[in-house]
Amino acid sequence: MTPNRKLVRKLYKLCSKALKDNLGINVARNSKHKNMIKPLIYISINNASAESLKYTKGFPSPDTLLRRLESLDLKHVVNALNEANRIILSGHAKDGMKMAIDFTEEPYYGKLDMYVTRSKYKSGTYTFHTFATISVVGKDEKERLTLYSLPVTMLDTKEDIVKKLLENSPRPSVLLMDRGFFKTEIIIKLLQSMDINFIMPAVRNERIKRMLDEYAKGNIPSVIEYEMGSKVYLIIAKKNGSKEEDKPDDKFIAFVTNIKFDDPERIVGVIPEEYRWG
Repeated sequence: MTPNRKLVRKLYKLCSKALKDNLGINVARNSKHKNMIKPLIYISINNASAESLKYTKGFPSPDTLLRRLESLDLKHVVNALNEANRIILSGHAKDGMKMAIDFTEEPYYGKLDMYVTRSKYKSGTYTFHTFATISVVGKDEKERLTLYSLPVTMLDTKEDIVKKLLENSPRPSVLLMDRGFFKTEIIIKLLQSMDINFIMPAVRNERIKRMLDEYAKGNIPSVIEYEMGSKVYLIIAKKNGSKEEDKPDDKFIAFVTNIKFDDPERIVGVIPEEYRWG
């Protein structure tokens, strides 16, 4: 699909102004490069590093850009980026859209501080910079629009993060969460108290496995009430691509939700692929 150049220019101008007004990057009077926003947008669009600027005419050196960025306070940067995002999306991100909350870990190998979290060993480290986001989602990964993001510190709880993300975003029609939230009953209580509709895949612990076995035998229905600090529904649906001879644990998947789906297969159509089985 050919990009709409007029729309791209309009978005670029809007993005540039929003970032310039909110980030406040100081530039020396005698600096050859006054515009530090343009290279930032270039890096973001191309998912590149500052080093890529060495090969791009008209941009400051990587060291120059990094020095300017390092002079900024991280909390200020997060607030500025979220405010710029809010301005750009104003009138487009509205209540009643399907949304998802995700935690993303970026491997980190530097000195420890409050913004460094620990997790399972991956890519040669136990330490990470972790970011939490709430996004509008569609059928697949391409249909995703981040509304608000937060760096996660070692002092944050998942409840605090989820609450802040929801308080700073439009109200979702349904909130999708991965099974990492399943063990946290306090999150379920929070969502219930905020009257947020949610869906998340259940962790296949021994209790869930037994229920899948009972469902396969015809002893329980596909939609049952389930207790997780408050009443929710456990919905059992057939996995895409599963075979009749597969074991119940491989053939079916269970979801927890506060929405009563009479047709369990309908829930599969509501959830993007990445949130169904992950």
